[in-house]
Amino acid sequence: ASKMDQFKELKPGGIEILVGTPGRIIDMIKMKATNFRRVSFLVLDEADRMFDLGFEPQVRSICDSIRPDRQSMRYFLVRRFQKKVEILAREVTSEPVRISIGNVGQANTDITQVIEILADDGYKWEWLISHLVALCVEGSVLVFVSRKGGVEELSINLQQTGHKCGALHGDMMQSDRDKVLRDFKNNKFPIMVATDVAARGLDIKAVKTVVNYDVARDIDSHVHRIGRTGRAGEKGTAYTLITQKEDKFAGDLVRNLESSGQPVPDALMSLAMQ
Repeated sequence: ASKMDQFKELKPGGIEILVGTPGRIIDMIKMKATNFRRVSFLVLDEADRMFDLGFEPQVRSICDSIRPDRQSMRYFLVRRFQKKVEILAREVTSEPVRISIGNVGQANTDITQVIEILADDGYKWEWLISHLVALCVEGSVLVFVSRKGGVEELSINLQQTGHKCGALHGDMMQSDRDKVLRDFKNNKFPIMVATDVAARGLDIKAVKTVVNYDVARDIDSHVHRIGRTGRAGEKGTAYTLITQKEDKFAGDLVRNLESSGQPVPDALMSLAMQ
């Protein structure tokens, strides 16, 4: 919806629950469409990710919009409790309580992880193109790459080899992203190539396979990626293509596999010990 449409919807009041991005919420406050004088509960979902994306000033502005003399509950939902998130939590709450669910870096046990160790990046395309047909038989396939340019390059290459696929990255217009997600969900194409940011929170039951074409930047991002399959009790499979130069990530991956009770390939253990 446009900013003006949202302004018209909020201005009359009566809204008890407001969900939005930091920037748009601040816009509505500045336009006096709403205010936070009556806020009793403030939930910052994926606050760590907001900080990673540079939204710390906006998050602080929202917290500052709540009357300091009003009793309110503030929740910071995070995967990684970064120092700067902890500092803000202590600044805007009194006697904060930290609640941890599960172990950091632990993967869903409904997801079978398969680790493919390749000599170098040049073998990734060969592996993917030789496995895609079989993977698509199982259901939708989500392929993760690390850069926007990689998304565009890989999706074009797949289309040129006759594979229907979509592309999703953070620089796309929201309307274009919504259309790609809608088409993927409606099975208009079986493969989607995406970056971490674009696929964050993606929940499509038809995704049976995740392929980490590029390894994640850290093990928490890896867990989030592979968690796009194996949803709501369903089984899923995640393939990670790791090269000899990625020995540091190999160590994190070993611990991740061990924590979820999955076998650790000898080749991965050897790479991690280099």
